[in-house]
Amino acid sequence: VVYLSLALYVLTKIAATLFAGELILAEVSHMPAWASVLCLILGTAAYTLVGGLKAVIYTEALQTVVLFIGGFALLGVSLAEVGGLHTFIRDSEPPAGQPYYFKIFRPFDDADFPFTGFLTGYFVTSLWYWCSDQVITQRVIAARDRIEHARGGCVGASYLKLLPGFIMVVPGMIARELMTREGVLDTNSPRSDYDRAFTWLVLNCMPINLRGLLIASMISALMSSLASVFNSCATIMALDVYKKHRPAGTVSERELVWVGRATVVVVAGLSMAWLPVIPLLGDQLFVWIQKPPSYFAPPIFSAYLWGALTSKVSARGAGWSLAVGLSVGLVRFLLEIAHETEVLALRGGAGLAAAFVEANFLHFSLLNFLLSSAVLFAASCVGKPAPAPEARLLFHWRLYGQIRRRGGASVYERTEEMELVRLNDSQQLQGGG
Repeated sequence: VVYLSLALYVLTKIAATLFAGELILAEVSHMPAWASVLCLILGTAAYTLVGGLKAVIYTEALQTVVLFIGGFALLGVSLAEVGGLHTFIRDSEPPAGQPYYFKIFRPFDDADFPFTGFLTGYFVTSLWYWCSDQVITQRVIAARDRIEHARGGCVGASYLKLLPGFIMVVPGMIARELMTREGVLDTNSPRSDYDRAFTWLVLNCMPINLRGLLIASMISALMSSLASVFNSCATIMALDVYKKHRPAGTVSERELVWVGRATVVVVAGLSMAWLPVIPLLGDQLFVWIQKPPSYFAPPIFSAYLWGALTSKVSARGAGWSLAVGLSVGLVRFLLEIAHETEVLALRGGAGLAAAFVEANFLHFSLLNFLLSSAVLFAASCVGKPAPAPEARLLFHWRLYGQIRRRGGASVYERTEEMELVRLNDSQQLQGGG
């Protein structure tokens, strides 16, 4: 799971962020693509490697303010350009072949986001990300003494997630309309041309004195995303890989810091090497970065969910579930890459492989979750009982510590480390699990 997390960071988060940064910086500054990516990496790594998580969190807080100010400014100017939201929806024509362009819930046979997958498969990948991904959980663990800080951060982030629909999606749709009116796009334009929407809107619609703010807001968002992933990669490699494979007590903090820094350099290099492959995998960047988590996250989320909800699953079952679910996801991932790069022609055929690849990625996410869950329960029930210390796989219900009343005030005391623990039946009774 640790190595899978690192692979997903390279294939999706880091690579997609660098690809988007390359488009923006190359368009605005006319820099070579490689120079744009290198500047973005060096600028982010400069404070991530030196300051660690603390520097990342404080910088992200400032970048969030810049992002929202720039995003709402862009929303206001773009709406003014089309005469308001009502006029825009009334007068705009959807792109050719996309009659459900203005709809959130699309038909079952929609190629990208059918409503059945949106309500089921997206549920799986979203909960995996927000509950078990290192980028998110690291911030919860980093909360100060009171549990209210962690809870408040989660709730605040959930409300902030409502805003991208207004400050990102709506300006993007308006950009398509304006670019079509100006002749920049037409019905024959490839979808990859839409990647220029943000920079075109900024350079052609925003007042000159606000253009710098908008570019800064988007670069802030990209650097914030990169910094989060860089720090998470460093933490995973240093603590979950390097430290666990060294004799206890022989690893110094300084050594772990340098391992983390080296990890950031290697991961950034691998992501840069992956960039030329991204355009070959489809003409919709957003759809592509959603696919790898949909293939690999379901078995991880299955172990997380059922381990938290029931004591009927075991460590052996979780191991088999991960093995089966990740293998199925890997086969789908490799077959899709082979098809998109025209190594194999699978879609449109009548065979099992064609049906396997043609299944919508959100539907596949749900099916893989159900398969992983079935394997988890079956493997937990079949075979010899596991040794007592590993009899059950569950989350300790006091992971966050406990709240006690002292002098009329709520005082938080950390009683357990925040990690997945395995307890036998007697440990459950003693520990309150």
